[in-house]
Amino acid sequence: MLTPLFFTFIRGNNELMKNFIWIIFLFTVFTARGQYNYSPRCVEAHKQISSLRFNNARILLEKEKSVNPDNLIPTMLEGYMDFLTIIVGENEADFDSLYELRSEQLSLLADGDRQSHWYRSSIARLYLQWAFARVKFGSYFNAARDIRKAYILLEDNNEQFPDFLPDKVGLGILHALVGTIPDNYRWIASLFSMRGSVEQGRAELMRVLEEADDERYPYLKDEALFYLSFIDLNLQPDKGRAHELMSYYDNKTDSNLMLVFSASRILMQTGQNDQAIQLLISHPGGREYYPFYYLDYLSGLAKLNRLDDDAGQYFIRFTANFKGTTYIKSAYQRLAWCELLNGDVQKYDEYMNKVLVYGDDFTDGDKVALKDAESGKTPKLCLLKARLLYDGGYYKQADSVLEEMDCGLVDERDMIEFPYRKGRISHAMNNHNAAIEWYKKTIELGAVQTYYFAANAALQLGTIYESSGDFDLAEKYFKKCTQMPNTEYKSSLNQKAKAGLNRIEDKRKLRQ
Repeated sequence: MLTPLFFTFIRGNNELMKNFIWIIFLFTVFTARGQYNYSPRCVEAHKQISSLRFNNARILLEKEKSVNPDNLIPTMLEGYMDFLTIIVGENEADFDSLYELRSEQLSLLADGDRQSHWYRSSIARLYLQWAFARVKFGSYFNAARDIRKAYILLEDNNEQFPDFLPDKVGLGILHALVGTIPDNYRWIASLFSMRGSVEQGRAELMRVLEEADDERYPYLKDEALFYLSFIDLNLQPDKGRAHELMSYYDNKTDSNLMLVFSASRILMQTGQNDQAIQLLISHPGGREYYPFYYLDYLSGLAKLNRLDDDAGQYFIRFTANFKGTTYIKSAYQRLAWCELLNGDVQKYDEYMNKVLVYGDDFTDGDKVALKDAESGKTPKLCLLKARLLYDGGYYKQADSVLEEMDCGLVDERDMIEFPYRKGRISHAMNNHNAAIEWYKKTIELGAVQTYYFAANAALQLGTIYESSGDFDLAEKYFKKCTQMPNTEYKSSLNQKAKAGLNRIEDKRKLRQ
């Protein structure tokens, strides 16, 4: 203990007094700075969070905080858990309550060791997570601001610590998304000095997937795999690249619901619907997992694509339990389709009326469901069956439906949809010459309509010509896709077309 005599002594020596004050100040600063220790408990907690086993993760994080109260990794992981709670559950009450914790988490992270490679990285992760959470609830301006902050922090940290693998996850996501910004909005990215491409983002995430191991950042592999599946399914022309990721899943879907989600989507979109159904109906569950009701929606889709009689029960379970509003309209539309396939037009109408009442039209699928409900038109059974079978990867059966059923096409929309379905089926069966003719016919019939058929036909023509190396024609059709007046699936089709234009630009540079 410091004695009164000691204080009397230093007060009589000004220089000594100044030095003493600085020592106390520096000691206080350095001991107050939070540290970053990815202890075995934190590694396991990260794994539990990624698997949506939040209760197990909380126990581990509380233990870590009691043993090592200066460790800031638990704060970062709690932010990650909050993010998944909001994204998976879509409960606005959760968003509001967890947002109140955001300032405290940012304050704790900002008090960390500024010399650590984790300092900027941990803060950037929190900003990026909340950006996506805000997008989910329509707060676009604040989301853009958070993305900008995350981008600057990650780029600065990457410059100082270029081999720090955790940064590559956030950078990979951001660079890929920046690469899909339409030309008329590129000035925003330029204003913020944000640059990137889909290929750059994918390469960064692949680096994480390949370099992370049990000794070095084991918790990053699952995250990288999840985000890579999103890029390959939504921003790449060849879904085969997504299927190649399946070799990285191993037995991960035995306990990780997020990877059940991404793996099932890969299987569903690469013609392996039967395997997707097997995975979805046998996925892990129980009280130890945070409820992921969207898996019921996916199960319904996969079952419906196979024309299974029990598809409706999964959509009913989804609409009954899910607290969010996205995909609700789409789910009711598919319940209506189930009834139409069973020949019950009255129940079809009842469910389509629910499309008008429940859920929101935030997603493209919900927008289309709402538009279809407002039109009051009942889909042609042959076109509906062909569409569902195609979506399930049952291409020969889908083509047989169009060839053998009497479609009785009279409605304008149906007459545009028929060649579109034929083109999609021919394309999937690698009959590109036939696909090109059907797609061109679709554009001829539907170029001035608001339906999505012509726009997607142009997008698919772009991918065919890109794969054959005819970049001029590919560019022509990608641009045509963005210029179409379609209101259905507008944002997703434009994003994919923009990604195609960026790929072509990169490939032309490689040719030079």
